[in-house]
Amino acid sequence: MILVIIGSILILLIVISIVGIVSFNVSVKQERVLLFNTSREIDAKITEKDLDDFPDLMKNYLSKVNIVGKPKYCNAIFMQKGEIRTSPEKKWLPFSATQYMSSNNFGFIWKAKALPMLIRDKYTNGKGEVKVSVLGLKNIVLFTGQKVDQSSLGRYLGELIWFPIGFLNSDISWEAIDYRTIKATVVNENHALEGFFIFNQNGMIDHFKTKRYRDTELEDFIGEVGEYKDYNGLLIPSTMTAIWDLKKGKQKYFKATILDYKLMS
Repeated sequence: MILVIIGSILILLIVISIVGIVSFNVSVKQERVLLFNTSREIDAKITEKDLDDFPDLMKNYLSKVNIVGKPKYCNAIFMQKGEIRTSPEKKWLPFSATQYMSSNNFGFIWKAKALPMLIRDKYTNGKGEVKVSVLGLKNIVLFTGQKVDQSSLGRYLGELIWFPIGFLNSDISWEAIDYRTIKATVVNENHALEGFFIFNQNGMIDHFKTKRYRDTELEDFIGEVGEYKDYNGLLIPSTMTAIWDLKKGKQKYFKATILDYKLMS
């Protein structure tokens, strides 16, 4: 009798967990539909003329990563694996994730699984939101507000390295600082942010710098990129590492590797 009760409880817990995970995935899918939605000319292709207004360093980079000839209005879905930690004292927590980016609408959605936690980070319609739940059943973290908006916008700008077609967005303006550095200024939904793309000797982006909120404090943030590889005809970094550049030293807190990449018009 006891074994039957225990078995029933286990089955119930499994069913509840499955329902939570399915509900979480359905919610993200609905958000993705809105991000990917477009009423624009879907057959338009990127031409060399679309790059005319960029500083030479950025223009050459965009040519090298092969965005010319790609659909101007398209979506990217890419799978990742990686590790994340909240502080240097904590262990690295492995995760698997799917990221959605689009040139149809400004923003991104990042859905990750680090069991038993499910994580969704996004910037859409000028708002950032970070949500962490236990198997999709109960939110244990839900961050919103102006500081989250700014921080999420900073993440979006830096991670356009993974979706270079997004650099064409008219909300972003560009300025050459020196022979290795380009400043990007993005203004979206009353939010403004500056970021700096630093290039290597081969004319490829080596790392990205901006300021993002770490808890309640605005801190220097660095996104370091790894080796560039061809994914569906785009040349993008296979890895990226996120670093807080603090007064007490640099702290790595996020490492991701691209496993699969799909570009869809």
